Amino acid sequence: MEWKDLSLKFKLVLYIVVGISFILSASSIIIISTVTEQEEQLAYHDSIQNAKSFAHEYNADMKANMAIANSLAALMVKYESADRNETNEMLKQLLVENPHLIGAYVGFEPNAFDGRDAEFIGTEGHDETGRFVPYWNLINGPISVEPLVDYETSEYYQGPKKLKQNVVTEPYLYQGALMVSYDSPIIRNGEFVGIGGVDVSLNYVDEAVSSVKAFDTGYLFMVSNGGMLLSHPVNKEWIGTTSIYDFDIPQIAIAADDIRNGVGGHINTIDPVTSKEVVMFYEPIGTGNYAIILVVPPEEMFAGVNSIRSDLISIYIFSIFFMGLMAFFIASSFTNRINEIVIDFKKISGAAIRGDLDVRANTDVEMDLKLIPKGLNDILDSLTSYSKELQHSYELIRKMEAAVNSSSIVVFWWKYEEDYPVEFVSDNIVQHGYSIEEFTSGKVLYGNIIHPEDRKMVWDELQACADEGKDNFHKDYRIVTKNGEIRWVHEDTHIQRDEEGKITYFQGTILDITERIEAEESLKAMEEVRTKEIHHRIKNNLQVVSGMLYLASLNFKYQEVIDAFRDSENRVRSIALIHEKLYQSKDLISLDFADYIENLTDHLFHSYNVDQEDVKLILNVEDVFLGMDTAVPLGIIINELTSNALQHAFENDKKGEIKIEFHKNNDVFTLLISNTGKPFPETLDFKNTDSLGLQLVTNLTSQIDGEIELDKTNGTKFKITFRENNKV
Repeated sequence: MEWKDLSLKFKLVLYIVVGISFILSASSIIIISTVTEQEEQLAYHDSIQNAKSFAHEYNADMKANMAIANSLAALMVKYESADRNETNEMLKQLLVENPHLIGAYVGFEPNAFDGRDAEFIGTEGHDETGRFVPYWNLINGPISVEPLVDYETSEYYQGPKKLKQNVVTEPYLYQGALMVSYDSPIIRNGEFVGIGGVDVSLNYVDEAVSSVKAFDTGYLFMVSNGGMLLSHPVNKEWIGTTSIYDFDIPQIAIAADDIRNGVGGHINTIDPVTSKEVVMFYEPIGTGNYAIILVVPPEEMFAGVNSIRSDLISIYIFSIFFMGLMAFFIASSFTNRINEIVIDFKKISGAAIRGDLDVRANTDVEMDLKLIPKGLNDILDSLTSYSKELQHSYELIRKMEAAVNSSSIVVFWWKYEEDYPVEFVSDNIVQHGYSIEEFTSGKVLYGNIIHPEDRKMVWDELQACADEGKDNFHKDYRIVTKNGEIRWVHEDTHIQRDEEGKITYFQGTILDITERIEAEESLKAMEEVRTKEIHHRIKNNLQVVSGMLYLASLNFKYQEVIDAFRDSENRVRSIALIHEKLYQSKDLISLDFADYIENLTDHLFHSYNVDQEDVKLILNVEDVFLGMDTAVPLGIIINELTSNALQHAFENDKKGEIKIEFHKNNDVFTLLISNTGKPFPETLDFKNTDSLGLQLVTNLTSQIDGEIELDKTNGTKFKITFRENNKV
């Protein structure tokens, strides 16, 4: 059977199915590959951001340790009484208040402390020189003091002395304990007189880092600048004894070189623990020249990518089947009516052969077929009578062309093909360096001048508009002029279709908007930098205030005064933490309040030296983002009620738990803070009391238009409900 012998219906179905299958296949391949590539890039980006986030978190932790050493050194600079016993008590108290520290010390040059070194030769905390070098530590269990050793040669003393700046040492072993030292120089009148420092056990670092999990089986560990392992979740024997160079894996050796040079990145390699393929992401930690390494199995990282690919393939298969069915119905609707017209013409021709000229064709046909002869006659009849009008129309067209060519808007007619073959372009295309002939001859396609990074995106979005039946397409993108300059343009295109709805060509304009784009990007960048700088400066200033309150509290012996300073320090700290979280946020105006509560309560437990084995903290907090106007008063409320419970509800070694719940139902937020400690005094009206903390809670609740309730039936429970006024 020849092709001409096949039915029109079969040909139409075949044409439609093959054509649509080809388009769907091409577009599906492009979409699947594009989406897969984008999802893979997103997976890499998310993992890199996680590694950076962990690095930033532990960098902040190290900065906090260095801040203690800085505060100690700053105190020694202004410490005029030079009382050795008082200084020893201060160092001892520093260990009590900071349980994560393993040692605290000061070390002075000969006679630089009080000029009395000779009186203390060989006494407790002094060596044979009598220099004031007390080292208070917990290495052997209880807090004890001994003189610093090897200060004439070791990095912890000689580094600050030579550089006159802070030093974080490489890990080292002392009395069986693997530790890191944070040391700050004591400078008086421009001269080095000694150091103040603290030691942190790598066991503390290992516990914090090893607890982090990524995806299902991924894990985190920390290394020094030289590649020495500072933590590991599985092989604890490697800590302090094994370098990542020792794994003898070329890719890991490359990563080790990057870490040594302070460079972050990622590699595909073999996990030395499981011998399976993994992706390692590594990011430097600025303080101390350490690095965080995140190990993630690729199948877990790309699980979402594989799921999306499977869904897209299923959609493609269903689309092919559906379009085949639609092609059959479309072909039937056309061929059935054509068959009726053919039968009618056979009747007319048969009648004419028999001599019957009165027979007429049935004119009850579709409008599209009826207008063919009528439209042709109307055109012929109108040519003479409308000749003057046609000349006038041509004159108007010439004037419009002149107006277009004198403007910055370039007019195009494009074929409905990839890379935009040009059928017509206005003369003013020369403003971009090209000639009309280059486009109309096919030497240059419009797709050739679209920036390579934008070309596929523009074509895909235009196809999507066309496939969805839209008549207009609008897009901002970049083009490359003939001299290589990159310019931003705005495209407005009308999608022309014939009477059957088939696309014939694209008619559109492009307008150079480079200056507007550059101005918008400059304003956006300036605003973001300004906002981040404001939050950063406010956070830094509040941290300075917090540090000053802490240092001031060291000058008092009465516990009531010290507690007042500590309460003020914690209030300032709660506000500073909000600005720190805003500085780290993506939009700079909202913060993850669940993460904020976790950080704030962790600080309070350390501040009041509370063991969570005695007082258990339970957090049940939703992932809610709040603006600063709500977060600041709410943060102070949580600080006050939690501090109040830690100070008063668990006196006399009483044990129990503190529970904080925060959730949102529709537009109503509910904060619950309860404890199982000593009951709230029955005679005390918390809304009318001399306590500054409870006054703050009541006033700040009113400030956010909230309501506060106290339930004393089973322990102590404060309930605060409110609506956030400023949505973010």
